[in-house]
Amino acid sequence: MRKEERLTKRADFSAVYQNGKSLADRYLVLYYFPRPIEGVKVGISVSRKVAGSVGRNRLKRLVREAWRAQSHRVISGYHLIVIVRVAGRNATYAQIVRSLEKLTKKAGLFCNESIIS
Repeated sequence: MRKEERLTKRADFSAVYQNGKSLADRYLVLYYFPRPIEGVKVGISVSRKVAGSVGRNRLKRLVREAWRAQSHRVISGYHLIVIVRVAGRNATYAQIVRSLEKLTKKAGLFCNESIIS
């Protein structure tokens, strides 16, 4: 993800947690909050309870790649936070992709579902 696509500031994370809505499934939790911005900014969080440093970095890479694969289909103007749950520790890439896609659809963030390939 490019720098302008990342959610990095603590204040932005706090705003999404406090004012945004959340959805969850077995592997991921998705927080989303509409903002007056062009594009979508995404933050990824993996707790130390989930895995050690190598495992956390692996999970963050998986989520980033899953996001990259579907980011072009998401409505502009949102801040998102994706949190990996403990069950996501052993999830495959395909399971992460399905989970993220399911949560973004459920949140109503897909702009055109006919593009799905």
